[in-house]
Amino acid sequence: MKALLISKSADFPKTHDLLLLNNLCSTNGILLEIDPKHLNTLTDYAARTRYPGNDPTAEDAKEAIELAKLVRNFARKFLGM
Repeated sequence: MKALLISKSADFPKTHDLLLLNNLCSTNGILLEIDPKHLNTLTDYAARTRYPGNDPTAEDAKEAIELAKLVRNFARKFLGM
């Protein structure tokens, strides 16, 4: 998502909050076709897994990978890759 913002010469803060990045993308004319609930889920996984004892289940990991693929595929298409 940061690459999308860079492609529009848009400023953004140092963050891993995908909902915030999605809002910035929208403000800059990049309309991701991804449910914000999914972005929130990915943000939660990223924060939760940074600390010992909060290991994701195999199901959580699979879900996170699939959601990340949606974001990646959109970004690659948008950037013409």
